[in-house]
Amino acid sequence: MTNNTTKNSQPIATSENTVFVTVAAYQDYESVTAGLRKSAADYGVSLIFYDTDEKWHNFYCNKIERLHEHLTRLRGTGTEFVFFLDSRDTAFIEPRDMILAKFNAINDGRMIFNQDVLGKIWPSHNDSLAHAIEEATGSKYTRLNSGMYVGNIETILKIQELAIELRRELKEGCPRSGILKTLYQEIGSQHCDDDQHLYQICLSYHPELIRIDSEKELFAVLMSYPQNIRECSGNPERHDVINNAAIVHSPWLSCNQAEWNEWVFQNRWER
Repeated sequence: MTNNTTKNSQPIATSENTVFVTVAAYQDYESVTAGLRKSAADYGVSLIFYDTDEKWHNFYCNKIERLHEHLTRLRGTGTEFVFFLDSRDTAFIEPRDMILAKFNAINDGRMIFNQDVLGKIWPSHNDSLAHAIEEATGSKYTRLNSGMYVGNIETILKIQELAIELRRELKEGCPRSGILKTLYQEIGSQHCDDDQHLYQICLSYHPELIRIDSEKELFAVLMSYPQNIRECSGNPERHDVINNAAIVHSPWLSCNQAEWNEWVFQNRWER
């Protein structure tokens, strides 16, 4: 390890070479993203909002295809690392410098995704895909959640390009061998416009480029509204234990957007 690399010999993420981005393709994006923006202001995180006031098409178009175009423009700007967060249902619970320190501690060069809390892979609930991921990774933690991820910008762009190609193969009915062919036989092109489904398939093919934050060292999903966020820490009996996470995600709680924003605004999450 040198002053410029982590213990895993990876470049160190700093405030100068790291960006935090989100897609806010909502006509009322300021209202929808109020919780995320408030937590970012509280913890000193500067956010890039893409596609504000633009039309929402689908998860693939907005969160892979269009986001890939945006991130490609960051090449040559000094950006080495990208944190992506969903705009309507995520919140920072620690300062930017602590977030970067936690990422540097676990960064091994792979793209790191949040882990979902559902019992089965969503949205496909497909056992073949779950088995393929488990075989590829050697881990029972197969429930990749695409609401939060981080990685080297070149790795992220590479995975997005793979996802675009996998979707094309499903749409055209010419899937490559392996799990993609199995999925096409079992469910056709269902869910091919869902970014989470495509990233799960990418993981099954390239575990050397993607991993899931199964220990919740950086990201965590919440399934309830704790009065104190830290009551979720260190209690393995809790379904929504957050361990050491610095950013949280609530894909289910935020179905009630006003309630989620209110909860974010009322909390400070001191340690």
